[in-house]
Parts: sequence; C-alpha cells; structure tokens
Amino acid sequence: MMLSDVDIEKAMKAGAITIDPYDPELLGPCSVDLKLDSIFRIYNPGSPIDVRSEEALDRDTKLVDTRGEPFMILPGQFVLAQTVERITLSSEYAALLEGKSSIARLGIIVHAAGLVNPGTGSEKPGKLTLEIYCENLSPVLLYPEMPIVQIMFVLLSSPSRTGYDHRSSSRFIGQGRPDVT
Repeated sequence: MMLSDVDIEKAMKAGAITIDPYDPELLGPCSVDLKLDSIFRIYNPGSPIDVRSEEALDRDTKLVDTRGEPFMILPGQFVLAQTVERITLSSEYAALLEGKSSIARLGIIVHAAGLVNPGTGSEKPGKLTLEIYCENLSPVLLYPEMPIVQIMFVLLSSPSRTGYDHRSSSRFIGQGRPDVT
C-alpha cells in the first residue's frame, strides 16, 4: 500500500520513516520531494568502464563539489549526484524514487535505481544516490537545493526479515557522497 500524505506524516511521527532535513512544504499528496546536493561524480570521457574493477571505477571518475553553485550538465552527459536529505526506513517500509515531471520536461532523466529497501539507514542514515542523464541538445544548469526527485513510501505486507543495513551483501550503507561502488 502506497502511503498518502497523512500516512507519511504518521509514519514520520512514529519514527518509522525519517527524512533529515525535512521540509513540510515538499510533502505532496503521496510523496515528498527531495533536493539536489552540490556534490557530483563525473565519468572521465573516453575511459573504458571496467565493471569488475572497483579501483578503475574510482580512478576513472572524479568528485566535483559546486559549493552551492549550479552544475552544468552537458548534452549526452551522465553523472551521479545525491540528495540533500538522509533517509531512514524501518523494516515495515520500502520507498520508490521517481523523477519529477518538471525536470524531465527539460530533458533531464533522473533515475535513482528506483527502490529504497526496508531497513535502509537503520544503522547509519545515508543520502540517496541519483543517476542523472541529459537528453537535451543544450546544456542544463542544475541548482543545489532544487527539488529533483520524489520519494513515495510503501507499507509492506509484513516487516522484512533482514533490513538493508543488516545484510552482509549491502554495499551502500550510510552514503555521504555519490560513489560508483
């Protein structure tokens, strides 16, 4: 069951969902807008991407902090970014991320691998990594603090047995920057 604005607020008051910082102005009928942070990970153009080498993935990308200034994404460019907010979900809830229509209409595709697993952030709240691609033929300026995605919350039929932060295979616990691996 997807939560309404009323149920999102109830779950937040109960501590089952946390969004930090939280701006009630960004609460919609069944979602909360999340804002873009100022840190981006850029792939080096022309470098082959070796998916089996964590060292190569780190070496062939660079972190850029715009320090509050806009980031210009170029036509055909793919970057990783992150939300300002840190998210925590109890084992009863999952979340889904969806790009905002206002951003998609600019030719900017934001897909954050969609699913936020139950138990995410239970050990260490983290920012959500966003995958951003520019389909526009013109560069687009992305501003820190602008609403970039919507998060929707789903009540599970029963609590998950093992939350994301407690799985030995979980790789992205408590992220503070947009990492590839």
